[in-house]
Amino acid sequence: MATAAASITDLLGEDGCVPWQAVDPKKQTQIAKATTVPPECLALPRTTQELAQVMTLAAEQNWRVLPVGQASKLGWGGFAKDIDIVLSTARLNRIVEHAVGDFTVTVEAGLQLSDLAEVLAKEGQFLAVDPAFPDQATVGGIVATADTGSLRQRYGGLRDMLIGVQFVRYDGKLARAGGRVVKNVAGYDLMKLMTGGYGTLGVLSELTFRLYPVQAVSRSLVLIGTVEAIAQTAAEIRLSGLTPVAFDITLENPPTSESIPENPVALVARFQGIAAGVSEQSERLMEIANKYQLAVQQLDQVADTEYWQKAATWVRADTVLCKVGMKPSAIAPLVEKLKVSSDAHARLHGGSGLGWVQWPMTTETDIVQEIEWTRSHCQQNGGFLSLLQAPTALKQSIDIWGYAGNALQVMIDIKQKFDPQRLLSPGRFVGKI
Repeated sequence: MATAAASITDLLGEDGCVPWQAVDPKKQTQIAKATTVPPECLALPRTTQELAQVMTLAAEQNWRVLPVGQASKLGWGGFAKDIDIVLSTARLNRIVEHAVGDFTVTVEAGLQLSDLAEVLAKEGQFLAVDPAFPDQATVGGIVATADTGSLRQRYGGLRDMLIGVQFVRYDGKLARAGGRVVKNVAGYDLMKLMTGGYGTLGVLSELTFRLYPVQAVSRSLVLIGTVEAIAQTAAEIRLSGLTPVAFDITLENPPTSESIPENPVALVARFQGIAAGVSEQSERLMEIANKYQLAVQQLDQVADTEYWQKAATWVRADTVLCKVGMKPSAIAPLVEKLKVSSDAHARLHGGSGLGWVQWPMTTETDIVQEIEWTRSHCQQNGGFLSLLQAPTALKQSIDIWGYAGNALQVMIDIKQKFDPQRLLSPGRFVGKI
């Protein structure tokens, strides 16, 4: 029987299949974060049709498949079991259609966000996501991990921006949902399923997003003070008519601005729009800050951009990283505990209660105990903690997802319907789905 590498080489050509031994060592290290057994080869289709052909072959041969883009987030989630081939969308990197007047764009899944942003900026538009590893992340990987950041305060999550999807099923057949018009909501539930599915339901091949215009003026206010004062300010902002684009509570060391003291607790609010509107909202926030005796640093235009560019690199690959969610009112007690007891850094969204907590790999703190306390705090306040990236030994010693809801059987049933042969990233998702 022909090996997977030989069969895929026959299908895609010599440059379309790389045997595992010949894969770049850096890429090998990234892939090893997602599976404990080395795969046989890396497949690199150039078109959606070739992608479908590889999956058809995989279904016939019962090969287990790990879909990847640039592999920047393969360290997130659980370990895929007994992977035979890694299927990369890196060569599916074209812009299919940019409807400038409709503020929509359709792209292939392997397109890097940084390349897309450059094209959109020429038309005064942008895709309102700010994921981890923005210089490497592909749009398919961003959707597969549901990875967005501070901008969700104003623009919502990826499920709010994704209006059309095409993916390859386990058996190589193409499936589509939604469309290329913002008002078209056909297949909306299917798009929700593919967002945050970690490649367990299908291989994303083409995505359509709604876009937004670049704003004329941008300003951020960084408010620094005690945890109690920050919490009171955040509560007042949530009840006010202020509409920040981003609204984060942070615990950082080193900070993202040289003028911010070491290890501060800060509230960062970003306003964008026309000059008059930004000024009016800034003044109202300054009044609230003065009320609670918070120090304020104002960052305009270039300084504002530099701050958020640095903030975009806040999530690092060499850390223990958790994604958390909780009631917004529970953010302050969490930050207070982390500030006192550990080397943790946190960036939490003041409006939604979602965010990140990360620890250095070399921390002397009992990291398992810290994670379990944080998870308990989140769950007691209507939320969750998912351990995204960590050393293999740590991931094997703790429940990665910590899911305590009642939808696990529903998720298992959906997996069975979408991937009955369990070929796609088996074991990566909640309940080792």
